Amino acid sequence: VEDRRNGYPRLAAFINSDLDFVVFRRFGHLHVRYLLYLQDEIAEMEQQLHTLDRIEPCSFYLNTRRRDRNQERGRILKTLGEKLFDYDKLLEMYYKHVERGPSHPKNVQSVANWMQGNKPLIPEESTFLNSWDDLVSPSERADHGGLNVLLKQLSHRTHTSVSRDPHVITVDMSLIMSIARALTTLLAVMILTIPISVLYNVKSMTSRLCIIGVSTGTFSSCLCVLTHSRHAEIFSATAAYCAVLVVFVSNIE
Repeated sequence: VEDRRNGYPRLAAFINSDLDFVVFRRFGHLHVRYLLYLQDEIAEMEQQLHTLDRIEPCSFYLNTRRRDRNQERGRILKTLGEKLFDYDKLLEMYYKHVERGPSHPKNVQSVANWMQGNKPLIPEESTFLNSWDDLVSPSERADHGGLNVLLKQLSHRTHTSVSRDPHVITVDMSLIMSIARALTTLLAVMILTIPISVLYNVKSMTSRLCIIGVSTGTFSSCLCVLTHSRHAEIFSATAAYCAVLVVFVSNIE
């Protein structure tokens, strides 16, 4: 990072050095404001087009485009197409922005601290971090769950080659992901084999039902805490897990 000259070059290098530092404004209010503006423009042209169609004295012109002599109708339709293209494109972009989660306050604070210490920009151009509720970051990976966050918080932080600044501290996310996969695999094996082993050695049906209930609850809790699974996925996986234990108990009778 320090190899870049201080200013926008160094700020860009810093933000690009780690995903946690990628923080930008959504400009949500302005997006909605302009969408409302375009929406009303299109609605106004829609009314004009309907009016032209309603008062058209020659119904034949409504059956043809090539021979339609109403130039105003053609002008409105051409302009309407351009406005609809802009509106649809902006609306799609806005929906994508809405789907992105807000930036984590800890990450925003890290960027703010770096900017406070390095002062890469003049004060007038350093205000984009003031609107915390309007800041967005890249969407997290589907396999980036609570376990990854926990490991990141507990990991030994080391300096990387991205910066010579001793205050810039990052973690090796590839190592975190590898450890998370290994622990997830181990947990998946344990959460199935341990209850089965206990059920095999317990003879009381009441005790078996309690073990199934506790094991199923533990499995569901792990899915909720350690993954970003949707509600339907958690419900389906929990039902399947419980069914496996019930089938096992019925087969050992």
